[in-house]
Amino acid sequence: MLKTIILLTDTVQQQQPLANLLREHNRDLAFCSALRAQDLRAIDPDILSDARLVSFAADVAVPEKFLLQLGYGAYKFYAAATQYPGLPQAPDESDEAPNCYSVIAQSMMIWPDFKKVVGLETVTIPDGTAATERERLVFTRLAHLFWRMSIMIAGEVTDLPGVIGSPESQRPTLAMMN
Repeated sequence: MLKTIILLTDTVQQQQPLANLLREHNRDLAFCSALRAQDLRAIDPDILSDARLVSFAADVAVPEKFLLQLGYGAYKFYAAATQYPGLPQAPDESDEAPNCYSVIAQSMMIWPDFKKVVGLETVTIPDGTAATERERLVFTRLAHLFWRMSIMIAGEVTDLPGVIGSPESQRPTLAMMN
């Protein structure tokens, strides 16, 4: 039974609103907060078998051992410029900021072949938009994706369905390592 959501966020201010939203769908959830990898290591290992990790706009590498101990998987919500898929924009590449972003919810796995996209939206930024407004638009769409998926994140499903990825993929287990 899913008992705990571990929220890994970029800022402390993001923790409470995300927890409140998830709690609307599952009142029995407990929450652990993390901002860094060392915060994850400080979580009692006994909690992990009944927990799900949700990384929201956080650029933190999650240890493999930690991912393998989670009973309900791990999901990462992030934004990426579509003209640089999977990579940050190279500083000398262009003076123009990207005008199209994808906001993505993706499973976090130690084996790349098992990762799948479970949520995806596109944001088009109007020409001439200031940098702060661009960030606000992208972040707002990322928050909307999280809101739209919150019922699944707070639910009992062990492996969220993918919108992109192999339908035959299964969540790897410790036994698969041997």
